[in-house]
Amino acid sequence: MYRSGEKRNAKRKYETNQYFSFISYFLFVLLFILQSQDGLNTVSLTVKTEPGTIIWVDSLRYGAVAEGGELIVNNLSLGSHTIRARLKGKREITQGIKLSGESNQTIHLDLSKPADKAELNFQEAEELRGVGKHAEAIDLYRRAIELRGGNYPVARIGLARSLLSNENYNEAVAEARKALREKGGVYPEAHTVIGNIKRTQGLYDDALASYHMALQQAHNISPEAHTGTALVYQDRNSTEDAIKHFQMAIAQANDTEPVIYYWLGSTLEREYRNREAVEAYEKYLKLQPNTTQASALRSVLKQLRREIR
Repeated sequence: MYRSGEKRNAKRKYETNQYFSFISYFLFVLLFILQSQDGLNTVSLTVKTEPGTIIWVDSLRYGAVAEGGELIVNNLSLGSHTIRARLKGKREITQGIKLSGESNQTIHLDLSKPADKAELNFQEAEELRGVGKHAEAIDLYRRAIELRGGNYPVARIGLARSLLSNENYNEAVAEARKALREKGGVYPEAHTVIGNIKRTQGLYDDALASYHMALQQAHNISPEAHTGTALVYQDRNSTEDAIKHFQMAIAQANDTEPVIYYWLGSTLEREYRNREAVEAYEKYLKLQPNTTQASALRSVLKQLRREIR
């Protein structure tokens, strides 16, 4: 039960946040309107290749090509993009494409060349990491690096991520730094991984420095680095900064990471910014309708909608 003073403080905070919520909600809606308008200057890309091929566009993972041999990526900006494709047992390829004003464009990818032993170990390690089998993944990442003569930056980053999940923080940082050296010092993902490690350890200043470097090298385009920055600010109770970076991550992730909407909604809800929280939660559930927390979140949404009225 609240005491009378606590009630007054809670009410005052609520009323203050309602004012800022109106302004922020307006800006939030404006952001989505602008994104919709930007859609007039975006195109879709149809990737045609072997079923089961994993597709990345500009570092964002869009998943596997369906049985029909096609995967459609929507809302891509005009101009140059990098397509990365991985099919188990085949050599991974990276191919550039320049998207013009046509509404739908197509790219055909040939993954006929077999992977070498190092890449086969790397692919298996990536699969194991994806299902949380980090100990087995670590062994295979190390084997892949050994087979490549010690120079395999992408495998070192995968290794660092698995080491982080197993709480081997010092080794994880060491591998990410080796990847940086192998890339000549310019590797935004490596800086982001180091930021993730430092954040997990509670070393927030170090984490922010690493995320800042990642964003600097990536020309401010890195949903993962923006998300990590937001989580640091969230832990430090710097709510406005957290919200800003969550929104930037969302704007850049093209709906490939639905959980960012959930984190944003949770942050907004704690600040009594219920309209914005509802927008974020609804988007999350649209993208992840069968998540384990969907039922509980729908109950939260009902309560928030009642409070808005």
